[in-house]
Amino acid sequence: MGKMKRVNKSTISACLIVKNEEKFLPNCLKSLKTAVDEIVVVDTGSTDNTVNIAKEFGAKVHFYSWNNNYSDARNYAISHATKDWILMIDADEELVQDDIPALRQSISNDGYSGVIIAIYSKVKSGMHKFYYTRVFRRGKAHYEGIIHEQVVIDGEKFPTEIRLYHYGYDLDENTMRRKWQRTTQLLKKQIELNENDSFAWLNLIRNCCTQQLFREGIDVGKEALKRIAPEANLHHFIMILYEIADCYLNIGNTAEAKKICHSALSKLSETNLTPENIDVVYTLACVYLKEGDCNKAIEYFKRFLTLRQWYLKNINDCLMTDTLGYDYSAYNGLGFCYGSLGQWEKAVDFFQKAIIANPKYSTTYKNLASCYSAMGNNTGAIETLLQTISENIADQEIFIRLGELFIKQQDYKKANNKK
Repeated sequence: MGKMKRVNKSTISACLIVKNEEKFLPNCLKSLKTAVDEIVVVDTGSTDNTVNIAKEFGAKVHFYSWNNNYSDARNYAISHATKDWILMIDADEELVQDDIPALRQSISNDGYSGVIIAIYSKVKSGMHKFYYTRVFRRGKAHYEGIIHEQVVIDGEKFPTEIRLYHYGYDLDENTMRRKWQRTTQLLKKQIELNENDSFAWLNLIRNCCTQQLFREGIDVGKEALKRIAPEANLHHFIMILYEIADCYLNIGNTAEAKKICHSALSKLSETNLTPENIDVVYTLACVYLKEGDCNKAIEYFKRFLTLRQWYLKNINDCLMTDTLGYDYSAYNGLGFCYGSLGQWEKAVDFFQKAIIANPKYSTTYKNLASCYSAMGNNTGAIETLLQTISENIADQEIFIRLGELFIKQQDYKKANNKK
């Protein structure tokens, strides 16, 4: 009998660039242990226990002297990988164990060179979801840009719901401030080298937003618009408008936010570009929601969800977007609008969809519980809030509300236990 032919299974290397990551690194590497065939760690000057931790997990450690350029470091890491595919992951991220089979499955296809995955970023209100290309065929991808580096893929990309949890924004305020200041300096340096660098301007505004410096974001945006012509890079131009509108929305100036969004959409329709920009449409929905115009908000949230389907189907032709992972937020917005209009059944339906789309976002549970309470369904409200405890996202407000609901049910014993 002849030997059975072995099916060639694609292999995968995880690549990380690290510096002083002893706090996060063990959990990250633990999450990769059974998921990848090789771990490549590039250390850029750690003074803590990072390198020893990496070695304990059997990672291949290389050293790289930091030159303020993230792309160079990532490309250096890629150059040391030996497997067919690469998973680019940061030390403050963890791969969800249930998704390892999906990761393996995603690299068994010859039809594409990149895999888009869902990154859940932990912030104060729960987990926000974003899509990024983090898995790619070795030899078919490289990074460009000093900071907020972009991966450039030679070939098609494939969208998945493989999950990475990101904990790097969930740090104490001082650490976060230092992180943002470092980023701001690098971006300003990039703009000094080329004041027409639309991507650097865009990221500088984003950096202001992340630090809640919305007025500063607006000023940076206005500076950017003096230098960036739509003809140079229409997409970046529209994204800059979107970021400025988002800043206005955050300081409560809905009139200005609305004006900017509509000007961005008309700029796109002038150039016959389809479809509309999904980020601008999402922001408009939020503007109408904030203004209390529920019917308009419903119209734009639904428009956003339809556009999102188009974007996911045409992911290879799509440029960078911010809100592609915000389906849960749109469902939550729709639930809130229908609730405000007294259409409780519809509201409940959308809140439940939001929870399925992102079970780690506490706001939706609170809204759904209020909805049940308004319908006189105390049990529904209690069950909804209890779910946040099993998802590990319950906050003080949720415990107080649970206590109140148990008291309403005259279940004093439980009310005391919950406090």
